[in-house]
Amino acid sequence: MTADALTQSFLLTAQAVAVCGLLLAFFSLRHRFGYAPLYVTLGGFQHLQTLLAKTLYIEVFPGIVVSPGSVVLFTATLFAVLLVYIREDTAQTRSLIVGIVAANLTLSLVVWMTTFHLGSDLLVQTGFASEHLLQWSLQAFVVGTVTLIVDAFLIVVLYEYFYRLFPRLLFARIFAAMFVVVVIDTLLFVTASFYGSTDFTGILASGVIGKASAALIYTFLLSSYLRWARSRAAGGHGFSGHADDIFHILTYKQRFELLEEEIKRDGLTGLFNRRFFDENLRREMGRADRLAHELNLALIDIDHFKSINDSYGHQVGDQFIQALADSMQAAFRAADIPCRYGGEEFAIIMPDCPVEGASRATERLQAEFSALCKARGLPGADGVTFTAGIANYPADADTAVDLIERADQRLYKGKRHGRNRVMLDTVRMSKLAMS
Repeated sequence: MTADALTQSFLLTAQAVAVCGLLLAFFSLRHRFGYAPLYVTLGGFQHLQTLLAKTLYIEVFPGIVVSPGSVVLFTATLFAVLLVYIREDTAQTRSLIVGIVAANLTLSLVVWMTTFHLGSDLLVQTGFASEHLLQWSLQAFVVGTVTLIVDAFLIVVLYEYFYRLFPRLLFARIFAAMFVVVVIDTLLFVTASFYGSTDFTGILASGVIGKASAALIYTFLLSSYLRWARSRAAGGHGFSGHADDIFHILTYKQRFELLEEEIKRDGLTGLFNRRFFDENLRREMGRADRLAHELNLALIDIDHFKSINDSYGHQVGDQFIQALADSMQAAFRAADIPCRYGGEEFAIIMPDCPVEGASRATERLQAEFSALCKARGLPGADGVTFTAGIANYPADADTAVDLIERADQRLYKGKRHGRNRVMLDTVRMSKLAMS
């Protein structure tokens, strides 16, 4: 391999890393700016990929000629589809695919309509537009659009398939899914466009090798990002506060979303309510299943709460409930989802968390709860405790209903054993230390 070939290979790798960095940056800003930056960027990839495929090829190895458009941009689209599917949900992935296809159709339509200017006697100057930019082929358009749709849906299906083969090997299942898609895409596109050409085999081999190499790079970057995101969530790091920006004026849609958010919240505590809990538990279990992660559910019940109401009144009882809800902000990670389950009972969904971590967080909550009750001067604060039951997915249950039932059973077994306990399983209990 010559020095120039090494340089070109390095440049292709650098382009892939740069594109990946941009896509991850746009994805990370989705909660502030929505998905528009990501959608617009990906929407232009397909047409730009076609343009580069007409104009620029590099011989990185003897007989192996690749286009930066196919190698970098096509594989980046697969990267983005998988990223959104794994980190978000199926509905958002479907929206992404529709957005990419819509952008491809729009750009292709504009190019096709612009080609009608080329035959005019009034045309002054085209530069190289007629040779490259404004070349339009119905066959290439149809094949490209169909393969784009097939590839986008196929990458999701294959990822789920390879998850069943490699449930604990994130890198392996991402690369396997990408590799199969790039092989199928290259085979379909090259066959439809170059079948019968004297260099058909060489074009096919170049396409597979180039895209497979890029798939390896993108797999490494995606799996690294997912592991980083998981460790960041496990460490409880997050952003706090709200910075002022130019989007402070609410639209009707945003006001509706705020009202919708309020519907998900419990009026007394501000935590998510039972309806949100039921919906989100299933969603988080599905995400844990896709990522082969653990998920823990803790059910918490304030001990002797009826006695608190009878002795001090329901208003004081509400203050204890509010104190427990407020204590959860300090005790649990930003990734955890505390909810008011009903009455004096709470439920906390803890994604990407081992059982021991869930137990420590629950014990930490007891210290925070006791200290806050004393700081607020609540009557009987010295003796207030709670009992908790923890169930793990997938170790303890396969469905949301069974997971709730298992956590509930452990909660009430802890009550029978004297209260003020975290019940982990049928034999292990941790007595909460009073502060």
